Amino acid sequence: MNNDVLNLNRFGRYLVTDIKNAISKYGITLLVMTTLSVTGYLIAGLFSTVIGSGWHSLSIMGRSVLFGISMAVVLISSPARIYGFITDKKEGSSYLTVPVSSLEKTISMVIVCCIVVPFVFFAVYFSFDQIICLLDSDCGQSILYVLNEGRDGLLKVFTDMNMDIDFELMPDLTAVAGPWLYMDDMAQASLTFLLGALLFKSSKPAKTIGCMILISIVLSMITIPVVTNGAVEKFKMAAELGMTPQEIIEEFPVLSWMVKHATLVDTISDTTVNVALFLLIWLRVKRIKH
Repeated sequence: MNNDVLNLNRFGRYLVTDIKNAISKYGITLLVMTTLSVTGYLIAGLFSTVIGSGWHSLSIMGRSVLFGISMAVVLISSPARIYGFITDKKEGSSYLTVPVSSLEKTISMVIVCCIVVPFVFFAVYFSFDQIICLLDSDCGQSILYVLNEGRDGLLKVFTDMNMDIDFELMPDLTAVAGPWLYMDDMAQASLTFLLGALLFKSSKPAKTIGCMILISIVLSMITIPVVTNGAVEKFKMAAELGMTPQEIIEEFPVLSWMVKHATLVDTISDTTVNVALFLLIWLRVKRIKH
């Protein structure tokens, strides 16, 4: 393999340096976000004690809300905090002189933002939450336990309904209820905000969100008329005629296949978008100028 494009030894050394850089730039913020469950638990307990109600533990609902907020903050803010300096004339110019190829820099960015940061966040956050639940039984079950039980509960609900649902039209419920199906969605979020961090010079997350809203509006204006043109009428007709699942499959073969293989369709579409985002990030790194 061409050493000017990808040298594994050089890339390995650079990745270690890049991770150290990420720790220095985002380590404190990540620590705060991973301990948000502990912070919320202590604040709730101390506040209830101060007002004379005794110590009240933070319930699973409250801890789940804090988890969702902290996860969103990490996915949105980490790319800009770690790599936002690249658009700065002084720091960015120094970055461009690093003797590593654009591809190696891009791969390192993706590994840090899509693998290292999320892994550390989930590992530490779930560990602290589990410790809280072990020390204080009034907190109920841990978030990780509830997520696992929620998956099993969803599968049980559909299994109990098997007399009313034709499973020819159902996707693989085990995959749909599992967490691995949504890993590429989180990677997509990180890649999107990483691209925004490399494109905009200021207010990077806000401008990225604004662009996402505009793109969603444009895509909706294009796709909704195409999807609804004739499809709605056909579905109404199928409902009025009381068509059986087999008749629906024959009438809408493509749509039925997509529903049946929803996990495959979701994986292919997310992978396509992620590859496109990776290429855009690589092109931006390759062509960035100050």
